Amino acid sequence: MNNEPFEIKVSFACQHCEQKIQVVFGGEPVAVVCCAECHKTFTVMRPTIAEEILIDWENEAMFQKIRADKTQTSNSNLMALVIQVVELLTWRDKGDGQVEAIRAMREWLIENESVSPIAEFIEVADKRRRFRR
Repeated sequence: MNNEPFEIKVSFACQHCEQKIQVVFGGEPVAVVCCAECHKTFTVMRPTIAEEILIDWENEAMFQKIRADKTQTSNSNLMALVIQVVELLTWRDKGDGQVEAIRAMREWLIENESVSPIAEFIEVADKRRRFRR
């Protein structure tokens, strides 16, 4: 696709005196024009044409695909965490399943940075606990 802006001509009648006003847009998105007869000022936005709309749709589609892929990956990671936590909570041999489950959740939060304030809080709490010992 050609990245150069299209020259677009827009014309309209002045709302005050019915004088025909013409605007030629190059690459600029907005133009300010003054009526030659009554000297009223108008701000006119450049209309969007089909090719520009298509580019926007292509960009939006790509963004939505990336977002969907990221969501699917996050959901998979979260499901793996849930399974791991359930397995850890059902440990009977060592008796420290709860502690291990909490550690696994902390590691997951820190690695995925999905909730960065919580991850930072957990890191600070860990440092305080280690300092007290």
